Formats: sequence, structure tokens, C-alpha cells
Amino acid sequence: MIAPRDRRFRDQWLEQRSGPRWKYYLQFSVAWCIVTFLSLFFLAKLFTNLWETGGKAFVYILLGLSVLTGFLITHLTYTINEKRLKKIEEGLKV
Repeated sequence: MIAPRDRRFRDQWLEQRSGPRWKYYLQFSVAWCIVTFLSLFFLAKLFTNLWETGGKAFVYILLGLSVLTGFLITHLTYTINEKRLKKIEEGLKV
């Protein structure tokens, strides 16, 4: 017997990963990159005065961190969702 939330997760995850993996990574990496850049940008603007001392270089550093963080979050999400799907499918076989 499968719980309704597990069935919903399974259906949504199978639909989301139905295409090529690179499209998933591209779409969600860009989305997480934007979210992390905006978060870091406003936090840095609020709590530091690095904008006067760092200038353009600081923006490039934030952009690089955002790209890296966006990719890592996407990879972790994909991996965790695959493990959860595997666990749900193993529960169905038993």
C-alpha cells in the first residue's frame, strides 16, 4: 500500500524527470542561480559595505557563487528525489 503523498510525489517526479537530465539541470540550475544571486546580493547590500570597496569584482564573485550553488542545489535535489523514488518503488514490490 502506498501513501497518497508518496503516490503524488512519484507521479510528479516521474513527469518531471521524463525528459533528458541535462534539461532538468539547466532549468533548475538557472532558477536556483537567480534565487541565490538575489539573496546574496540583498544580504550583502544590507549587512556590508563591500559594494564601495569591491565594485564589479564583487558582483562577479557573487555571480560565480550563485552559479555553483545553483548547480549544487539542483544536483542534491535530483539525487534525493531519485533515492526517495527508489525507496517508494521498493516498498511497492514487497
